Amino acid sequence: MCVLLNPEDVYRMFSEILEEENDPEFSLAMVDTLNSILLTAPELFELRDALKDFETKESHSLFVCLYKTWCHNPIAAVALCLLSQNYEHAYNLVSNL
Repeated sequence: MCVLLNPEDVYRMFSEILEEENDPEFSLAMVDTLNSILLTAPELFELRDALKDFETKESHSLFVCLYKTWCHNPIAAVALCLLSQNYEHAYNLVSNL
């Protein structure tokens, strides 16, 4: 899907939909899958690169949007923090786990 559509839009859409999801098991599974794809798919290189540029307003907005949903899965939340080079927050999450 991300080959044909803008990956950032796709991930924002999934994030917003999952934020409203009432089934925590489904949310956890979807976030786990989306996170694995985000971290490994070559088609998402630009999206990963955008998340690393945490200084821009767009990158920060994308991180916040994804983070709200990624919190359904603590490991995915830590991975998102590490991907975005937000190491202090990743450390705090790991400490709380």
